[in-house]
Amino acid sequence: MRKEDSRYYEEVVASKRMFGGKIFDVDVQQVILPNGIPDIREIVQHHGAVGIIPFVDDKMIFVRQWRAPMAQETLEIPAGKIDEDEGDDLKEVALREMNEELGLTTDQLEKVTAFYASPGYSNEKITIFTARNLTEVENKRPLDSDEFLNVERLTLPEAEKYIEDGSICDAKTIFAITYWKLLLAKGE
Repeated sequence: MRKEDSRYYEEVVASKRMFGGKIFDVDVQQVILPNGIPDIREIVQHHGAVGIIPFVDDKMIFVRQWRAPMAQETLEIPAGKIDEDEGDDLKEVALREMNEELGLTTDQLEKVTAFYASPGYSNEKITIFTARNLTEVENKRPLDSDEFLNVERLTLPEAEKYIEDGSICDAKTIFAITYWKLLLAKGE
């Protein structure tokens, strides 16, 4: 369906960039609602990201790091933003992130799904991959200059305990653990 054919379509009549950053931009849009009334939308523009569900034997690999927006340490699946110059090959982005964060690579990288992180105000789309048959990279890329993390391998019960205590608290990682449980239930 074309967006103009949607009965919920909002016509953007003006847009102004209010902030331009290295991770996201913020635009304020003037829109006309489906009922003809004007309104304002604040939109976070993001290049998107990838997340990797790396399996080794009966464990999944996570990274522990500090997250400033929540002012806490978290455990998450390896992930990273898509750089503007990286193009559309999201498998290459996932392999780059695995190299940087884990020092690992794979020849078995499979797309699971893609979803919008918070479509009420952001266009950030996260594409999730599984990674199996992991091997160490020959040339490990350095972490980003503002990245400090520790790699941890967890069993499913350990991961579930970290959800309970709030250490695992982001949607992509909770999705990854739920997906892991579904795979195990199917005998995979």
